[in-house]
Amino acid sequence: MRLRTKYIVLLIAIASGAQAQEQATKYAVKIDTTVHNKWAPTGVRVGLDIAGPIYNMLEPTISNYEGMADIDLGKFFAVVEMGKGTYKSSETPTSYTSDGFFYRIGADVNMTPKDSKLNVLFFGLRYATSSFNETLKGELVNAGWGVKPISTEQDKSRANWVEMNIGMRVRILESFFMGYVLRFKLLKHNTYNNAEFETYFIPGYGVASNTANWGISYYVQYRIAWKRKPIKWKEK
Repeated sequence: MRLRTKYIVLLIAIASGAQAQEQATKYAVKIDTTVHNKWAPTGVRVGLDIAGPIYNMLEPTISNYEGMADIDLGKFFAVVEMGKGTYKSSETPTSYTSDGFFYRIGADVNMTPKDSKLNVLFFGLRYATSSFNETLKGELVNAGWGVKPISTEQDKSRANWVEMNIGMRVRILESFFMGYVLRFKLLKHNTYNNAEFETYFIPGYGVASNTANWGISYYVQYRIAWKRKPIKWKEK
């Protein structure tokens, strides 16, 4: 009888250990709702966009370089993105240049919060702003005066817009992730320090005359974690 009791206790201990192992991985642990603070950050992710440099090789008139960082806050991510964009057109007899920096701030909602490897499918919102300088050079043809060269600049131009984003991030190595962000940009608003001519290109936004623009970023990211992330475990 005693032997049978010890055997049953041993089986229960093994089963409990197996269940505990199933409810924890190297990156996540089952949430304890009695003590868990759902807003406590568990890691920071930093990344660089590789889509911009690849596009620049295909379309030399546009260059775009950007990076990002987000803080893991449970089901949500606080996100900051910044970059530099340039547009250079040298069509004869005129040339146009727009060069500046852009910034985005916002949040993503994790649509797969039970993934124990911390892969993410998300929807996000951004508020974006761009500060840039423009140069326009060319020739003005006049019947009486002939051809007259012109050169004018617009310094400290600004633009603001809103983005609705969807995307995903997938773990590819220990702490490395890769993933894309599809951007729908709208509600653009321009302000000028000195309006000499109409803006053609806004860094981070695209063609200024469009009321809405699409964009894509493809990030390589590194996650810095200081503890395993508590999640609502996906029951098998």
